[in-house]
Amino acid sequence: RDYLKKRGLDSDAIGRWEIGYSKESFDDLFNFLKSKNFSEEDIVLSGMAIKNDRGKRYNRFRDRIMFPIHDVNGRTVAFTARINPFVENIDKAMGKYINSPQTNLYDKSRILFGLDRAKKAIRDKSFAIVVEGQMDAISAHEAGFDNTVASSGTALTEGQLILLKRYTENIYLAFDQDLAGLAATDRGIMEALKMGFNIKIIDFGDNNSKDPDELIREDAGLFKKYIDSARNIIEHYLVKESKSIDMTDIVAKNKSVHKILTVINMLKNKVEQDFWIKELTQRYKLDETFLR
Repeated sequence: RDYLKKRGLDSDAIGRWEIGYSKESFDDLFNFLKSKNFSEEDIVLSGMAIKNDRGKRYNRFRDRIMFPIHDVNGRTVAFTARINPFVENIDKAMGKYINSPQTNLYDKSRILFGLDRAKKAIRDKSFAIVVEGQMDAISAHEAGFDNTVASSGTALTEGQLILLKRYTENIYLAFDQDLAGLAATDRGIMEALKMGFNIKIIDFGDNNSKDPDELIREDAGLFKKYIDSARNIIEHYLVKESKSIDMTDIVAKNKSVHKILTVINMLKNKVEQDFWIKELTQRYKLDETFLR
């Protein structure tokens, strides 16, 4: 509770998100589920227990903060578990975070964390904010950005986008601004463009080393400003690319132009395509006919 409080979550927030704790025990949950007449095999198949090479079954989650993952209808289908922050320097063999494995109920590529809570706000506000981590989504909701969902550390998948399309065609991406985050954003963008989504990128400017959770806890008002100034994806690429390359380097310029054209070519709207080709012509001082 002390750790979660430092992360900005009071008792009410902990209750709202059903955050819990798994004891440092190999068999308490396993024995409890057996007492409720679940078979040992079902407990393993649910992802709550592991079967080792010798056939022994034991709890998957031990001494961890537990974050339930719900499907779009609010049913708990999996967990993300964070190692006890007060012992994390002792043994990280299992990783800082571990997740439920893929099961009949849980397919990570078809779940968006927080969508069960965010779907009404997404409809009402006509756009979804997509972050990478679950704590990013929780902090966003607690600060009033209740149209936020998390992709849980992966680029957006086709299955996740199909879910989102029920509620909006407008996505604001606010992935972590490190290299891995940007790469994930790129992959998510390509998939979303193919499906006809309108995409904007939330750029954290001078705070690009921070993730949304950090930024929101420090200054939710600033996060709101970044949302309000989010750029169309093509504009985002144009600004990012034109700043990072030497326009006198023909090889680099050619590679950059092709990258942007690949994105423009995925746009479903021909009027938009025409507009951005003209913008690219001006920014890179190229012949429009060649670009077309």
